[in-house]
Amino acid sequence: MSKDELATVSDDVKAKISWITEGRAEFVALTEESWEIPEFYDQTLIDTSLLDISFSKGYCQMCRFYSGFFWRNPAVTKYEWLWRLDTEIEFHCDIPYDPVQRVIDTNALYGFVQIAPDADWVQPTLASNVSAFLQSHSDLLHSHSSHPNMGFTWRGKEGIENAMSGVAGNDDWTRMCMYNNFEISHRSIWESRLYTTFFEYLDRAGGFFYERWGDAPVHSFGLAMSLRTDQIMQFSDMGYQHQGWGYECPAHLDRCTCVKEGVAASFNDNAETWFNATDYDTLLLNP
Repeated sequence: MSKDELATVSDDVKAKISWITEGRAEFVALTEESWEIPEFYDQTLIDTSLLDISFSKGYCQMCRFYSGFFWRNPAVTKYEWLWRLDTEIEFHCDIPYDPVQRVIDTNALYGFVQIAPDADWVQPTLASNVSAFLQSHSDLLHSHSSHPNMGFTWRGKEGIENAMSGVAGNDDWTRMCMYNNFEISHRSIWESRLYTTFFEYLDRAGGFFYERWGDAPVHSFGLAMSLRTDQIMQFSDMGYQHQGWGYECPAHLDRCTCVKEGVAASFNDNAETWFNATDYDTLLLNP
């Protein structure tokens, strides 16, 4: 949280939160580097853009923070695995296992709950900037991963070819995103030269404030160019719900309140868009 927000959290609240959790609760402020708008952004253009896209400056700061800084906060640098939990969430199922350990046991590096399409009108140049990055940094992509799952973010063979040639746009983008209000990740994903260079490229392009480049699509583009299909797993048995959104109720389980209440599946989680994405690694590595 920001320094101002942290100042409003009383010692009594901190003590109560520390008491109810089995882990160690720490309360820390965000660093200025990770939260404040860099000087290379045009403040006048930001003010105009925020009115056009109808998102607050704080929301855009949050997207930039989770896109490029959350794993660098001094409070979490000592941890190898990172689990993001957002505000206003519910788990409608008992979870009889350690989710982080489940990712480890699966030999994965990333775990998600939901995949859904994101809006492109608030980020009209994100896909084209990602494509420009891929064209100018193809050496990083090829040296980092032998089987990137590019079919997740780009539409078919033509979409991937356009992306790698630097000419792709929204028509080539699938818009599918792993919604990272719940995500478990190994920090090596974000610390890789490929991802850090990717984030810095996007940051300099300006879209975190001139448009609304979301952290979910930025993460998803990064994951698709970094990881193999089998290095990501889905948690489909939690009944996870975020801020009142629709969620998938695991109807086959008897440990979920949504089953007892007769709640039906209310969104398509689109997991198949990751696990069944057409394999184009041969195209990428042997053009």
